[in-house]
Amino acid sequence: MSNVKIVDLTATKYEEALAVFRRSDWDETSLMYVKAEMKAFLKGDIAGYVRAHFVAATVDDNIIGVAAWAPSMCAFSVYELSWATVLPEWRHRGVNTLMLQERIEKIKAHHGEGRFTVLVYTWVNPMYARAGFVPVTANGERFVDNKGKCMMLAQFAG
Repeated sequence: MSNVKIVDLTATKYEEALAVFRRSDWDETSLMYVKAEMKAFLKGDIAGYVRAHFVAATVDDNIIGVAAWAPSMCAFSVYELSWATVLPEWRHRGVNTLMLQERIEKIKAHHGEGRFTVLVYTWVNPMYARAGFVPVTANGERFVDNKGKCMMLAQFAG
């Protein structure tokens, strides 16, 4: 994985980043939201909107994965992870783990001193567990949607 670099997404890589989502079989509704979020991040075209920040995993300057993070509307010390995908041929090689680590580091730099919470809505999996994420429960039961996803959270110190 030494040849994988995690960089901030730039406008020149917009179409290539969207192609990663398309090649990863994202549905049209999700793609519509990803496009809007990327445009807002790259152009700042939604006034007053809390924008997602995108990172890209690259090999030889070609994008193989894309992921986002954003300050949450919930509270000043809460952040959200979203829109993560890796090209099918690069999956299960640690690319998503590298993007997760980079997003947490970006949040730490953005947040500064003090504790903060990171939320992600996804499937329970070892990558998030290793990073300290646990499923959110209500009344001792984990909420799982019809696709098997649930809210997970982790706390970090800045």
